[in-house]
Amino acid sequence: WTTIKLVLGWVVNTATMTISLPQHRQERLGEILASIPRHQRRVSTKKWHKVLGELRSMSIALPGARGLFSSMQLALSNAKGRRVAINKGVRAALDDFEWLLRDITDRPTRIAELIPLQPSALGFHDASGLGAGGVWFPAPELSTCGPRQQQCQPICWRFEWPQEIKAQLISDKNPAGTISINDLELAGGLLHLDIMAQHFGAAERTIVSKTDNMSALFWQRKGSTTTNSPPAYLLRLLGMHQRFHRYVPRHDYQPGETNPLADDASRLFHMCDSQFQSHFSLTYPQTAPWIFARPPLQMTSAVILALQRKPCNVESALAVPPPAMPTGISGSSTPITWASTPFSTPSKTRYQFSKFSSTESAKVSWQPRDVRSSLDQLRTTYGQLPRRTCPWGPLTRVPTQPAQ
Repeated sequence: WTTIKLVLGWVVNTATMTISLPQHRQERLGEILASIPRHQRRVSTKKWHKVLGELRSMSIALPGARGLFSSMQLALSNAKGRRVAINKGVRAALDDFEWLLRDITDRPTRIAELIPLQPSALGFHDASGLGAGGVWFPAPELSTCGPRQQQCQPICWRFEWPQEIKAQLISDKNPAGTISINDLELAGGLLHLDIMAQHFGAAERTIVSKTDNMSALFWQRKGSTTTNSPPAYLLRLLGMHQRFHRYVPRHDYQPGETNPLADDASRLFHMCDSQFQSHFSLTYPQTAPWIFARPPLQMTSAVILALQRKPCNVESALAVPPPAMPTGISGSSTPITWASTPFSTPSKTRYQFSKFSSTESAKVSWQPRDVRSSLDQLRTTYGQLPRRTCPWGPLTRVPTQPAQ
């Protein structure tokens, strides 16, 4: 009958629905960080293995922590002999863990931040050499942020890359560039999530974000990468963004040919904002009118710095969204419902590229006039997961094309 129980090394409180590190593990985290003082430049490989193992075990219930391991893993890969170098990237990651340690007491982890529930929104995003963009479709129970936005209104957004980012993009004409299209896709995914957090009450809600770039998809799912390239900086920012806004992200794949809304959002920069919004209203009509949005300046500046491999103050990059507007007569949003079955582990999902119907991938079936632009309307052609998202939005049928 107790509401507070120590389960597998974690303190679970079923009254407040929180999970936390026991006091002795919090003290151990402090000991680990204190054992590597700032003046230290090297550490033994054996000790570094132990440090990474313990930090990994603690990060399970510390939202944002799994995005901090890229530089730490890279240091282990580049170890010479029995020594691991503590460089600037490693020191920055250790500083982030110190910030998490201080934040643990004031910021308990809610169980709803860790367990994927029934999705409350579905979005599609894309990036090109010109910019990034995407769309979000919220569920009816999702509260909105700001007085001008109504419930269930879809959002289209875009952001044009500054010239210094375009000049660094790797291409046939610029093989010496430092930024790949995969990096831009990952950056677009981060901006995509920030649009969601700024316009809807995403705290403790599960949101599904889809991309047509496999590299960005699995970077987001894994949370870290053994490299010092832009993804390492972007994933750190992504982890802290998730912790700050308290949402549960789920990342999925959407074939490029069936992702026309995000394609338009990331490419139609010859249009002004009003023309862009009108294009979506005419080409992809919805029951509720489209809202046009731009990412906040704090986040776009942080993303540009990450693409240039420059560190930034994460706290200053995270903009506080407007207060969530109450929904319904009672003044509170619909209660969160727990999923009846757990989601599948992302790493075990099979992508059966060669087993989808020819009619699903036919370009003629995905002309703008035929696209059904709501949650269940852009079909995934790689085989279904155990749980699919709910069909929100207008149920306009797409004409089926005969197989060739």
